[in-house]
Amino acid sequence: MIHISRGSRTLDRSATTRDVEVIDRIHVRGVVVPAPGAPAATAFAVSGGKFVAVGSDEDIRALAGPTTEVIDLGGRTVVPGFIETHVHPHMSGMNSVNVDAGSDACPDIGSLIDALAARAAETPAGQPVSASGFDDSLVAEDRGLTAADLDRASVDHPIVVRHLSGHGLYVNSFVLRSKGIDRDTAEPEGGVVVRNPAGEPTGEFREIPAMRLVVSPEDSMPTGEELDEGLRRALARMASVGVTTFHDMFVTPVVIDSYRRLLDRGELPLRARLYAGFGTLEGFTVGDDSDADAHDHLEIGGVKLISDGSIQLHTGALTEPYHDLGGCHCGEMAIPPTDLDEMVRRCHEAGRQVAIHTNGDRAIDLALDAIEKALAAAGGTPLPGGLQHRLEHVQALRDDQIRRMRDLGVSASVFVNHVYYWGDRHRDRFLGPERGSRISPLASISSAQVPFALHCDSPVTPVNPLFTMHTAVNRVTQGGEVLGPEERIDAATALAGYTTSAACLGGESEVKGAIAPGLFADFVVLDGDPTGVEPSAIKDITVLATVVAGRVVYTTDPAFS
Repeated sequence: MIHISRGSRTLDRSATTRDVEVIDRIHVRGVVVPAPGAPAATAFAVSGGKFVAVGSDEDIRALAGPTTEVIDLGGRTVVPGFIETHVHPHMSGMNSVNVDAGSDACPDIGSLIDALAARAAETPAGQPVSASGFDDSLVAEDRGLTAADLDRASVDHPIVVRHLSGHGLYVNSFVLRSKGIDRDTAEPEGGVVVRNPAGEPTGEFREIPAMRLVVSPEDSMPTGEELDEGLRRALARMASVGVTTFHDMFVTPVVIDSYRRLLDRGELPLRARLYAGFGTLEGFTVGDDSDADAHDHLEIGGVKLISDGSIQLHTGALTEPYHDLGGCHCGEMAIPPTDLDEMVRRCHEAGRQVAIHTNGDRAIDLALDAIEKALAAAGGTPLPGGLQHRLEHVQALRDDQIRRMRDLGVSASVFVNHVYYWGDRHRDRFLGPERGSRISPLASISSAQVPFALHCDSPVTPVNPLFTMHTAVNRVTQGGEVLGPEERIDAATALAGYTTSAACLGGESEVKGAIAPGLFADFVVLDGDPTGVEPSAIKDITVLATVVAGRVVYTTDPAFS
């Protein structure tokens, strides 16, 4: 039984210098990005893990006592700690021990086969060989894998290669035989078993219902110390790029247990907000806010639902056919609409926020339908604590859907990195010029005043908030073209997507997201101001230190060592 807090929270923000006898630490001579509407500042004071004052050097120095530590920022920029609202660190940790199938490490299928064969050579026969990060649209052959491809690496080991999107995988003939997969295998609802013209499975499986035919959650998830170590590595990576809070999406009880162990051992340096699959939370108790450790560093945020697939795999659910396939193929719904309605209704009734994976515009329509029905069933009563239900990714979001989100009170966590990594292909292949050019329409979302955050969906793309902000501001693709310039946002709005606005998505504006008295002293020290440099230079800014509750969790700066 797990006892941790959940949902939105409020904090007594009266913690100011009037309530503090001794100031722990002051930071002076910086460029401090203040809370929205607050005056410019160069200094701030921290005590008890919270900001207690923000202002000029003179004002803040006057607060120092004989034991107060003074940090000279030397003109460095300080921004609120970055809130990464959609990542999978438990998967990142797992992937770090797999063969790297990404296009940088393996630019073609031949090099991937060589890497798998090398791993198989050092693995006992019959034991699994796993790889992560393959993307059929990024390799030289521009195609997916087959069992015949993977048999070239080994026929004596079960080989599983996961697609970068997380929505597909490829297996060799060893796996097909051991799982009894053949031409008579039925197609599961919401999943795709890819077949050749003769009807034989090729070894490719798309979406969770199909993937479960060959790989169970137990097969793919390490446990115990291996999982703990994977999480530690993923958290260290996030700390190094300025993340102080993250939302881990689609956790299982095994993953929750791992976070609990890290918390109990004092090895959870960042703040974790966990979103579990529907049904996972049954049997768990929810603590009250008196559990300070859980309140501050570990909480159940809500429920993650996966309504459709990935546009890169042609499984994102669209209202119009895929540009490159012709005909009437519009992708897949991973959850039947009636089931989605019921899940959202039950979550809303229980006061739990839902975060619904929605890539295609049909999936967005059906998710909004479900939320609207849940609100109606509750007599219009919203979630407690100012929380809003969320849509995740929203690649193919239409203008009418943005207005509907605003009217229903639904937030968006936007996977804008699609613009850089797959923008060219979305425009030229998957969606066509019109739909492909306006993916992740941040300017439209912002102007409609829909609360939003930015995210990287790691390990799908690398965790790096400054790069993601850069992409939101510039919308430059890997091919060097600007995709949908009218959907660019300014740097201040992009920064809010990782700070003040991101805090709103977790119902946490009263505790984090800004440098202001009474809020958690979570901040990042940078060697440049993302709101002041040229837009093209945002990605080149370096994180010098990451601080959570006034404690340094990462630094390369001697001033913080």
